[in-house]
Amino acid sequence: MTWGLYTIIIHEYQNLLIKCLRNIAIALWVISEICYVRIQFSDPGEILQKTVPLKLLNNSQLLQYYQNICDKCNSWKPPRAHHCKRCNKCIFKMDHHCEWTNNCVGALNQKYFVLFLLYMFCYIITILLIHILWIYSFFMTNYLDIWNSLKANQFEIFEVILAITMCSFFSFFVISMLQDQIQVIRDNQTVVESFQGKFGRQQSFLQNMKQFMGDEKWYYWMLPTTPILKLNYAEIVYGESLVNMGTSYLEDIIYDEKNPQSAYFAEFMVDNYKKKKA
Repeated sequence: MTWGLYTIIIHEYQNLLIKCLRNIAIALWVISEICYVRIQFSDPGEILQKTVPLKLLNNSQLLQYYQNICDKCNSWKPPRAHHCKRCNKCIFKMDHHCEWTNNCVGALNQKYFVLFLLYMFCYIITILLIHILWIYSFFMTNYLDIWNSLKANQFEIFEVILAITMCSFFSFFVISMLQDQIQVIRDNQTVVESFQGKFGRQQSFLQNMKQFMGDEKWYYWMLPTTPILKLNYAEIVYGESLVNMGTSYLEDIIYDEKNPQSAYFAEFMVDNYKKKKA
């Protein structure tokens, strides 16, 4: 990404459209780097609870779904948590361990990862357009003596062709990862859960987006700001065996917030701001 920025900054462009695209590319580079840093240094959703909440112990009907203890970090492991071998800790809604950032992507920082992929793809396409327009402008300006012009600008031509080749390759790579992220958000899954054939509660795409991107105005979703999230550690992860048993009653007793007698536990809803203070 930095090399791509270098290739568009060192050259002077006369074309007004290319100048505008260069400013857009610089802005996309900046916001992509902000997202990258936030992924790298943010908490992905480490499980801080060390024991099963007491209210669960009093409900034998649900205890079977929540009594799991991680044998690696010896702490309570909610149904939608996964232990990361690299980080050596349990992460709530762990999507994957990202080698690019040396950090996990989980419930608290998946927004930054999705934005990073989105803005990086837009950045790559912008760089690609700039170089294609530069080649078109170069040939149109020097078409009367194209051979000598090519020989006089060999390094510059090589640099542009290499940039176009790299942008074309990485655009497919990034859009593939972005597509995977949109798919798991749509299905209320993580990449880990998709490999296991499991998923969260099925609901609308908008509700799923709020779980990952924050329960706030949509335009905040496009900014690398801290999302307002409420993490429901009581959320069951569904698989074939549970679906075959019938899930309607389980969903009712877990998600009925208006019924004080239901098994909807307030302490499971952890606001990420409060968690950070703790």
